[in-house]
Amino acid sequence: MRVEDARAFVEEKVLSPALNSPGVAGKVRATIQNTRSWLPRFDRIGDLVAYMDRFEGTAETEVYKGLKSAGLLTFEDIHDEFMATFGKFASERTRLDDFVVGERYTGSQLVIFAELYDNRSGGILLIGDPPRPQAVFVKATFTGGKYPNTWLSEPDRLKYYLKSRSGVFNESYVENAAIIRNPDVPVFVFHRTEERQPFTFAGQFTSERVVSEADGSKWFELVRSSMISPTNRVDEGELRRTFAQRVAVAEKTSREARLERLKRALKHPPRVTTTATAYIRNPDVVAEVLYRSNGTCEGCGSNAPFERNSDGSPYLEVHHKKHLSEGGEDTVENAVAICPNCHRREHFGPRNWQ
Repeated sequence: MRVEDARAFVEEKVLSPALNSPGVAGKVRATIQNTRSWLPRFDRIGDLVAYMDRFEGTAETEVYKGLKSAGLLTFEDIHDEFMATFGKFASERTRLDDFVVGERYTGSQLVIFAELYDNRSGGILLIGDPPRPQAVFVKATFTGGKYPNTWLSEPDRLKYYLKSRSGVFNESYVENAAIIRNPDVPVFVFHRTEERQPFTFAGQFTSERVVSEADGSKWFELVRSSMISPTNRVDEGELRRTFAQRVAVAEKTSREARLERLKRALKHPPRVTTTATAYIRNPDVVAEVLYRSNGTCEGCGSNAPFERNSDGSPYLEVHHKKHLSEGGEDTVENAVAICPNCHRREHFGPRNWQ
């Protein structure tokens, strides 16, 4: 059974009849249209089952009354049939360990996971019931957001403002209290540069302290838990990027502080599971570019540095001038055969080709 089948069931039974009926208007129609806009955002059938399970029984909501008065089925009416057909797939839903450090997620994906179904739910989402949720999701927008959230030290320390109401940053608000009173509950940080962008998952953090400003505002100092938590999968590119950032921070600290940290450091690094995006490249492109190079690096003009053990051919690496990740084509015209040194320069130094 597919999530598309569950979506079609809801569309056919409730949404289309309601939106095609002249007896449904005003706020009820607007609510139904909003629900229709959400339906394609459910990626897994179990997430949609969790949403539909909210409609068990009867309700005295405006939507329920409006659909009933128009002689139409309501979400409550179709609940039992929906669950009989799709309820067996309730376990096929998004889990906490499905979120991959370095990958991007829409605000809708996050609020669906939190079972809130409203992008106006705020920047702190509780996963599970308060006062002790299973986890807390934090959505940080750095430019154009409500508050000036920012990295104190990217990617390990984040300044993130508490939930406020009418300008009051009360630590007892349920969202704030969930972080303050449960220091062992992981805070999943999702960040973006500007509004309207997807969020990038930065990993699991904890709150080190709450800082109060003179204007009455308050913010959490969120600190990455054990760098990158082994309980999360990590995008391979993000792991490299994060490590480079942390090396840069380490180089800027005093040698005394660095040596002191080394005394306390783990001698065996923790493991994480990584994910990577790969391209199924055309082998003819590789073969033709290597043939064209005739054993000479097309970057520096030197001979290949050694011969392959497998067949004795000159060892050169085929590189795309415009990277595939940047939309470059997998063609002979967009590829060069270069030595390992030139290849590293193209990825980590000044590029000969753009």
